[in-house]
Amino acid sequence: MQKPAREIWQTDTDWVSEADVLIAGVTTPSLGVGYEIAKAEEWGKPVLALYRPQKDRRLSAMVLGGPGTTVVEYETLGEATQHIEALLR
Repeated sequence: MQKPAREIWQTDTDWVSEADVLIAGVTTPSLGVGYEIAKAEEWGKPVLALYRPQKDRRLSAMVLGGPGTTVVEYETLGEATQHIEALLR
């Protein structure tokens, strides 16, 4: 059974609030992920946005232009993992 929307919102915003950094997959558009990125930026937390380029899709300018967001493109899971590990060092 799915949790009530308010409970999901509270859980997710608590996670972002408690995090030192937000790592977000942004290849597939998601309003929820966009909201979490905005909250992380509002709270001064660095954001790493992982984007796998696709011919028929472009990344949102709102994500690309975020002052606290670093967008990195990757092709393989190994490349994405390297970017995450570099951030966490």
